[in-house]
Amino acid sequence: MMQDILNSPRHRQIVTLVQAHGFMSNEDLAQRLGVTVQTIRRDLNALSEAGHVARYHGGASPASSTENIAYGERQSLHSRAKDAIGQCASRLIPDGSSLFINIGTTTEAFARALTSHKDLHVITNNLHVAVALSPRRDFRTVLAGGLVRPQDGGIVGAGATESLSGFRADFGVIGISGIEEDGTLLDFDLDEIQCARAIMRHARRVILLADHTKFTRSPVGRVGDLSSIDDFVTDRMPSSPFVASLEAANVRLHIA
Repeated sequence: MMQDILNSPRHRQIVTLVQAHGFMSNEDLAQRLGVTVQTIRRDLNALSEAGHVARYHGGASPASSTENIAYGERQSLHSRAKDAIGQCASRLIPDGSSLFINIGTTTEAFARALTSHKDLHVITNNLHVAVALSPRRDFRTVLAGGLVRPQDGGIVGAGATESLSGFRADFGVIGISGIEEDGTLLDFDLDEIQCARAIMRHARRVILLADHTKFTRSPVGRVGDLSSIDDFVTDRMPSSPFVASLEAANVRLHIA
Protein backbone atom coordinates (compact mmCIF):
# COMPACT_ATOMS: atom_id res chain seq x y z
CA MET A 1 0.00 0.00 0.00
CA MET A 2 2.71 2.53 0.95
CA GLN A 3 4.54 1.89 -2.30
CA ASP A 4 1.47 1.81 -4.56
CA ILE A 5 -0.18 5.00 -3.26
CA LEU A 6 2.64 7.23 -4.54
CA ASN A 7 2.25 5.79 -8.02
CA SER A 8 -0.56 8.33 -8.36
CA PRO A 9 0.78 11.64 -9.76
CA ARG A 10 -1.77 13.58 -7.70
CA HIS A 11 -0.69 11.88 -4.50
CA ARG A 12 2.94 12.66 -5.27
CA GLN A 13 2.01 16.30 -5.90
CA ILE A 14 0.15 16.51 -2.59
CA VAL A 15 3.12 15.14 -0.64
CA THR A 16 5.49 17.53 -2.44
CA LEU A 17 3.29 20.56 -1.74
CA VAL A 18 2.80 19.68 1.93
CA GLN A 19 6.53 19.15 2.44
CA ALA A 20 7.36 22.45 0.71
CA HIS A 21 4.82 24.58 2.59
CA GLY A 22 4.79 22.92 6.00
CA PHE A 23 0.98 22.95 6.03
CA MET A 24 -1.60 23.00 3.24
CA SER A 25 -5.33 23.42 3.72
CA ASN A 26 -7.83 21.22 1.91
CA GLU A 27 -9.02 24.24 -0.06
CA ASP A 28 -5.52 25.28 -1.14
CA LEU A 29 -4.69 21.76 -2.31
CA ALA A 30 -7.98 21.44 -4.19
CA GLN A 31 -7.37 24.74 -5.97
CA ARG A 32 -3.75 23.87 -6.82
CA LEU A 33 -4.66 20.45 -8.21
CA GLY A 34 -7.98 21.30 -9.84
CA VAL A 35 -10.08 18.78 -7.90
CA THR A 36 -12.84 18.97 -5.29
CA VAL A 37 -12.23 19.38 -1.57
CA GLN A 38 -13.92 16.00 -1.04
CA THR A 39 -11.32 14.38 -3.31
CA ILE A 40 -8.50 16.00 -1.37
CA ARG A 41 -9.96 14.76 1.93
CA ARG A 42 -10.01 11.19 0.58
CA ASP A 43 -6.45 11.57 -0.74
CA LEU A 44 -5.18 12.91 2.58
CA ASN A 45 -6.85 10.13 4.53
CA ALA A 46 -5.10 7.55 2.35
CA LEU A 47 -1.74 9.35 2.49
CA SER A 48 -2.02 9.72 6.26
CA GLU A 49 -2.74 6.02 6.71
CA ALA A 50 0.32 5.25 4.59
CA GLY A 51 2.48 7.55 6.72
CA HIS A 52 3.27 10.13 4.03
CA VAL A 53 1.54 13.13 5.66
CA ALA A 54 0.07 14.07 9.04
CA ARG A 55 -3.67 14.66 8.70
CA TYR A 56 -5.29 17.53 10.60
CA HIS A 57 -8.72 19.09 10.60
CA GLY A 58 -8.75 21.31 7.53
CA GLY A 59 -5.51 20.12 5.92
CA ALA A 60 -2.23 18.29 6.34
CA SER A 61 1.40 18.85 7.33
CA PRO A 62 4.56 16.79 6.74
CA ALA A 63 4.62 13.39 8.40
CA SER A 64 7.27 14.46 10.92
CA SER A 65 6.43 17.60 12.89
CA THR A 66 9.21 17.15 15.44
CA GLU A 67 12.09 18.42 13.29
CA ASN A 68 12.67 22.04 12.45
CA ILE A 69 12.66 23.31 8.87
CA ALA A 70 15.85 24.83 7.49
CA TYR A 71 16.09 28.62 7.89
CA GLY A 72 16.14 29.29 4.13
CA GLU A 73 12.87 27.39 3.71
CA ARG A 74 11.28 29.10 6.72
CA GLN A 75 12.08 32.50 5.22
CA SER A 76 9.96 31.75 2.16
CA LEU A 77 7.20 29.69 3.79
CA HIS A 78 4.00 31.66 4.48
CA SER A 79 5.82 34.95 3.94
CA ARG A 80 2.59 36.88 3.29
CA ALA A 81 1.09 35.63 6.55
CA LYS A 82 4.26 36.53 8.45
CA ASP A 83 4.31 40.03 6.92
CA ALA A 84 0.66 40.52 7.89
CA ILE A 85 1.37 39.33 11.45
CA GLY A 86 4.38 41.65 11.63
CA GLN A 87 2.33 44.64 10.50
CA CYS A 88 -0.45 43.84 12.96
CA ALA A 89 1.97 43.42 15.87
CA SER A 90 3.83 46.61 15.00
CA ARG A 91 0.65 48.59 15.65
CA LEU A 92 0.77 47.45 19.28
CA ILE A 93 4.12 49.22 19.81
CA PRO A 94 4.00 52.97 20.64
CA ASP A 95 6.80 55.32 19.64
CA GLY A 96 9.42 55.71 22.33
CA SER A 97 9.08 52.12 23.57
CA SER A 98 11.73 49.62 24.59
CA LEU A 99 11.37 46.07 23.33
CA PHE A 100 13.00 42.68 23.04
CA ILE A 101 12.84 40.82 19.71
CA ASN A 102 13.89 37.17 19.61
CA ILE A 103 14.95 34.66 16.95
CA GLY A 104 12.62 33.74 14.08
CA THR A 105 11.46 34.64 10.61
CA THR A 106 8.14 36.01 11.91
CA THR A 107 9.90 38.32 14.36
CA GLU A 108 12.11 39.45 11.47
CA ALA A 109 8.94 40.37 9.55
CA PHE A 110 7.82 42.31 12.62
CA ALA A 111 11.13 44.19 12.74
CA ARG A 112 10.76 45.17 9.08
CA ALA A 113 7.30 46.55 9.90
CA LEU A 114 8.71 49.07 12.38
CA THR A 115 9.79 51.50 9.65
CA SER A 116 7.24 54.18 10.57
CA HIS A 117 8.09 54.08 14.29
CA LYS A 118 10.28 56.61 16.06
CA ASP A 119 12.65 56.54 19.01
CA LEU A 120 12.65 52.81 19.79
CA HIS A 121 15.14 50.98 22.03
CA VAL A 122 15.50 47.41 20.73
CA ILE A 123 17.33 44.53 22.42
CA THR A 124 17.66 41.44 20.25
CA ASN A 125 19.47 38.13 19.90
CA ASN A 126 18.60 38.01 16.21
CA LEU A 127 21.43 39.20 13.96
CA HIS A 128 19.05 39.80 11.03
CA VAL A 129 16.86 42.04 13.17
CA ALA A 130 19.88 44.06 14.31
CA VAL A 131 21.07 44.51 10.72
CA ALA A 132 17.60 45.59 9.57
CA LEU A 133 17.21 48.20 12.32
CA SER A 134 20.77 49.46 12.73
CA PRO A 135 20.57 52.15 9.99
CA ARG A 136 17.87 54.00 11.96
CA ARG A 137 19.50 56.94 13.73
CA ASP A 138 16.57 57.37 16.14
CA PHE A 139 16.64 53.68 17.15
CA ARG A 140 19.02 52.35 19.79
CA THR A 141 19.69 48.75 18.83
CA VAL A 142 21.45 46.46 21.30
CA LEU A 143 22.70 43.08 20.09
CA ALA A 144 22.97 40.41 22.78
CA GLY A 145 26.38 38.82 23.23
CA GLY A 146 26.81 35.11 22.63
CA LEU A 147 27.40 32.45 20.01
CA VAL A 148 26.20 33.33 16.50
CA ARG A 149 24.52 30.39 14.75
CA PRO A 150 25.63 30.47 11.12
CA GLN A 151 22.48 28.77 9.83
CA ASP A 152 20.03 31.48 10.94
CA GLY A 153 21.86 34.39 12.59
CA GLY A 154 20.47 33.56 16.01
CA ILE A 155 22.64 34.51 19.00
CA VAL A 156 22.38 31.86 21.70
CA GLY A 157 24.19 30.29 24.65
CA ALA A 158 24.72 31.29 28.26
CA GLY A 159 26.20 34.64 27.22
CA ALA A 160 23.11 35.57 25.22
CA THR A 161 20.74 34.56 28.02
CA GLU A 162 22.75 36.57 30.57
CA SER A 163 22.94 39.55 28.22
CA LEU A 164 19.17 39.60 27.67
CA SER A 165 18.59 39.26 31.40
CA GLY A 166 20.50 42.51 31.98
CA PHE A 167 17.64 44.56 30.51
CA ARG A 168 14.05 45.39 31.37
CA ALA A 169 11.81 46.39 28.46
CA ASP A 170 8.25 47.53 27.84
CA PHE A 171 7.58 44.73 25.35
CA GLY A 172 8.92 41.28 24.57
CA VAL A 173 8.10 40.18 21.02
CA ILE A 174 8.74 36.48 20.55
CA GLY A 175 8.21 33.82 17.93
CA ILE A 176 7.62 30.14 18.62
CA SER A 177 7.96 26.86 16.70
CA GLY A 178 4.90 25.03 17.99
CA ILE A 179 1.76 25.48 20.10
CA GLU A 180 -0.26 22.71 21.71
CA GLU A 181 -4.05 22.90 21.88
CA ASP A 182 -3.82 23.40 25.66
CA GLY A 183 -1.65 26.50 25.20
CA THR A 184 1.77 24.95 25.82
CA LEU A 185 4.46 26.89 23.89
CA LEU A 186 7.16 24.75 22.29
CA ASP A 187 10.48 25.14 20.50
CA PHE A 188 13.26 22.96 19.11
CA ASP A 189 16.48 24.33 20.56
CA LEU A 190 17.30 24.46 24.29
CA ASP A 191 19.52 27.55 23.93
CA GLU A 192 16.75 29.33 22.03
CA ILE A 193 14.25 28.36 24.73
CA GLN A 194 16.44 29.84 27.47
CA CYS A 195 16.69 33.13 25.57
CA ALA A 196 12.91 33.26 25.01
CA ARG A 197 12.29 32.59 28.71
CA ALA A 198 14.68 35.41 29.66
CA ILE A 199 12.75 37.79 27.41
CA MET A 200 9.42 36.70 28.87
CA ARG A 201 10.70 37.25 32.41
CA HIS A 202 12.08 40.72 31.74
CA ALA A 203 9.37 42.23 29.52
CA ARG A 204 6.43 44.09 31.01
CA ARG A 205 4.15 42.92 28.18
CA VAL A 206 4.79 39.81 26.06
CA ILE A 207 3.53 39.57 22.48
CA LEU A 208 3.58 36.12 20.84
CA LEU A 209 3.72 35.96 17.03
CA ALA A 210 2.78 32.68 15.30
CA ASP A 211 1.08 31.73 12.04
CA HIS A 212 -1.53 28.98 11.87
CA THR A 213 0.97 26.24 10.92
CA LYS A 214 2.52 26.38 14.41
CA PHE A 215 -0.54 24.48 15.65
CA THR A 216 0.49 21.49 13.52
CA ARG A 217 4.08 21.25 14.77
CA SER A 218 5.27 19.44 17.89
CA PRO A 219 8.78 20.41 19.03
CA VAL A 220 9.84 18.65 22.21
CA GLY A 221 11.14 21.68 24.17
CA ARG A 222 8.71 23.52 26.45
CA VAL A 223 9.06 27.32 26.55
CA GLY A 224 6.08 28.08 28.76
CA ASP A 225 2.33 28.51 28.51
CA LEU A 226 -0.27 31.18 27.87
CA SER A 227 -0.01 32.52 31.42
CA SER A 228 3.27 34.16 30.34
CA ILE A 229 1.70 35.89 27.32
CA ASP A 230 -0.31 39.12 27.11
CA ASP A 231 -1.07 39.27 23.37
CA PHE A 232 -1.22 36.62 20.64
CA VAL A 233 -0.98 37.71 17.00
CA THR A 234 -1.76 35.15 14.30
CA ASP A 235 -3.13 34.97 10.76
CA ARG A 236 -6.22 32.76 11.22
CA MET A 237 -8.84 32.26 13.89
CA PRO A 238 -7.66 29.42 16.16
CA SER A 239 -9.89 26.55 17.26
CA SER A 240 -12.66 27.18 19.78
CA PRO A 241 -10.85 25.28 22.59
CA PHE A 242 -7.71 27.35 22.04
CA VAL A 243 -9.69 30.61 22.02
CA ALA A 244 -11.21 29.50 25.33
CA SER A 245 -7.70 28.91 26.68
CA LEU A 246 -6.69 32.42 25.58
CA GLU A 247 -9.70 33.92 27.34
CA ALA A 248 -9.01 31.93 30.52
CA ALA A 249 -5.42 33.24 30.54
CA ASN A 250 -6.55 36.84 29.77
CA VAL A 251 -4.56 36.87 26.52
CA ARG A 252 -5.67 39.34 23.87
CA LEU A 253 -6.12 37.75 20.43
CA HIS A 254 -5.25 39.73 17.27
CA ILE A 255 -6.01 38.29 13.80
CA ALA A 256 -3.80 39.80 11.09
